Amino acid sequence: MRLKSLAIISLILVAFSGQAQICKYVVNEKDPLTDDIIRTVKTRLTGPTPFYYFYYIRNGSDYKFQVEVGDYGELSTSIPKGSELVMRAGNGKVIRMTSIDKADPEVINDFGSKITQYKVTYQMTEQDMTDIAESGIVFIRIKDMKNTFSDQEIPEAVVQISKENAECIFK
Repeated sequence: MRLKSLAIISLILVAFSGQAQICKYVVNEKDPLTDDIIRTVKTRLTGPTPFYYFYYIRNGSDYKFQVEVGDYGELSTSIPKGSELVMRAGNGKVIRMTSIDKADPEVINDFGSKITQYKVTYQMTEQDMTDIAESGIVFIRIKDMKNTFSDQEIPEAVVQISKENAECIFK
C-alpha cells in the first residue's frame, strides 16, 4: 500500500512539474511603506539590432512597458516624450502606449564598435498587461532611433516568453 501511494504521489508531481513556471525577476519586492508589489521582468527579443529587450514593470497598480534597444553606430537624436508604441497581442487586441519621458541616446563602446542604446518607457494599463499575459505579444511598431517607425513581427518562441513573463507580473 505504501509503495502504491508513493507511486501515485510521484506521478502527480511529475504531471505538475511540467506546468511549473519559474519567474526570473529583475526586481521582486514589496514596498515596506505601502505593501505594494514592485516587480520588473525582462524579455529578450532577437532582431536585426545587436540587442532588443522588453521590460514589464509593476509598482502596485501602476504598469509600464520599457523597450531597451541598441544598434551599431553613434546617433545623437532623442526619442521625444509622447512617442507612440503600438503592439498587437496574440488575442488580436491592438495596444497603444505613449512614452512618458524623452529617451536620450547613450553611446557605448563594444570592443571597438560604437553602439547607441535607448531606453524608452511607456505607460500601460492593467488590462493591457492582462491581454499580454493571456496571449503574448505578436507584433510591435515603435518609433526607432532614426525617428522612423520600425515594425517587428515577434518570433513564436518569443511570443510564448512574452506571455509567460507578463504572467509573472501578476504572481
